[in-house]
Amino acid sequence: MQRYLITLSYHGVCFAGSQKQPDVKTVYGLLEDALRNVFKQTTPCIPCGRTDTGVHALRSYCHFDIQFNFNISSVMHSLNSFLLTHGVFVHKIELVSADFHSLSSAYSRTYHYYFSTDVLPNYMYHSVTFLNRPLRFIPSQKELNILNGQRNFFSLCNPSSDAKTFIRNIYFTDITKQDYEALTGQFSTIYCFKITANGVLYKMVRHIVGLLLHSMLNFTNMYRLNDYLIINRPVGYTLAPVQGLHLAEVNYNNDTKVVME
Repeated sequence: MQRYLITLSYHGVCFAGSQKQPDVKTVYGLLEDALRNVFKQTTPCIPCGRTDTGVHALRSYCHFDIQFNFNISSVMHSLNSFLLTHGVFVHKIELVSADFHSLSSAYSRTYHYYFSTDVLPNYMYHSVTFLNRPLRFIPSQKELNILNGQRNFFSLCNPSSDAKTFIRNIYFTDITKQDYEALTGQFSTIYCFKITANGVLYKMVRHIVGLLLHSMLNFTNMYRLNDYLIINRPVGYTLAPVQGLHLAEVNYNNDTKVVME
């Protein structure tokens, strides 16, 4: 038995989430259908995690086990011929060590949240959140650092029965901006909030971004957000819209993610 790792990306607007579910279109359900068409057998995929309806992935991963060798280039071509019309693209298929696990071998995950106050080209509205009010300030790196560290995120998630603990550790946060030129020649400024953590709870990133955007739209600094995180002073905010959220990377320890030549 050999284990292979698939690296893929997808546009989440077409799917009812990434996790395989009966009677609905999902990313990994579709991928298993494509693998069954190629290999002529059922090939279960073990994903690196799950994303909700409408969430995109710049990079996602899954592994599968199979008993025979195959031509990787040919299989990738066949998969992408089927998957691309659904908004999924396979970047790589790699033979990995038998003790690698796409979910449990991951030590952190990075998410990007894209938003803009500029009018966007129509083809970007499913990928970038449009804010119809000007931002009052952009947090400095020092201000963003108040989000970092280990804490209980019970108040910044939708509690799920799957969660054994609400303690998570945020390693890194940042906000960048870029000028984007549309196909029509129109320019827009797009902001990207980046967050890396050892794991995320259900809708945790959207809660954090919602609270952050509330501060950026209504205040002139991060002090109210600091009050919420440190002394639990209530702040009313709206959950950030789903379309701006992208799983950017799943980070693996090179001791466990051993690619076989």
